[in-house]
Amino acid sequence: MGIVTKTGDKGTTGTLGGERVLKSSSLIELNGQIDELNSSLGYLCSLIDEGADFERKTELTDFIRYIQNGLYNMGSEISSKYEVMRFNESHPKLLEEKIDELTSLMPEQTHFILFSGTRQATYTHVTRSLARRVERQYVRYLLEEEVETFPQSYMFLNRLSDYLFTLARYLNQELGGIEITANAWK
Repeated sequence: MGIVTKTGDKGTTGTLGGERVLKSSSLIELNGQIDELNSSLGYLCSLIDEGADFERKTELTDFIRYIQNGLYNMGSEISSKYEVMRFNESHPKLLEEKIDELTSLMPEQTHFILFSGTRQATYTHVTRSLARRVERQYVRYLLEEEVETFPQSYMFLNRLSDYLFTLARYLNQELGGIEITANAWK
């Protein structure tokens, strides 16, 4: 099967349900942003893999790959207009559990921080900011589609940015990164 189809040469693309939509639609923008976030997570895994060893390194990269698979499934849900449902309450709950687990391994955060430290941690913050952008686009899409009850895939995405913030702090701790405290201007 070839990669070049030429079916998008007039600015449209196909959905999972077989519908043709403009490449500028909210649906395609959302799926594109999910793809960008997924790529960023892949790069983050590479940075962690190439970095120094620490106790939970393999566990963390395996979980990031789990998240990448989740984003792939999120795209399927969205593209099928929720005829294909992949997420349930257990998925956002798992992220909450991982956040709590990593938080319990670190000292309490008492100050706002600048996004700083090791390359792995600072790139985790870049990825976190991409997750927030996807979340904003997802809300835009859900409101345009008049979806009354937000799906669990959205809840998962909402928890993802919190997980990534916590992961960045944990990576700094494990890899010797220094978090710089934010200072209020006077």
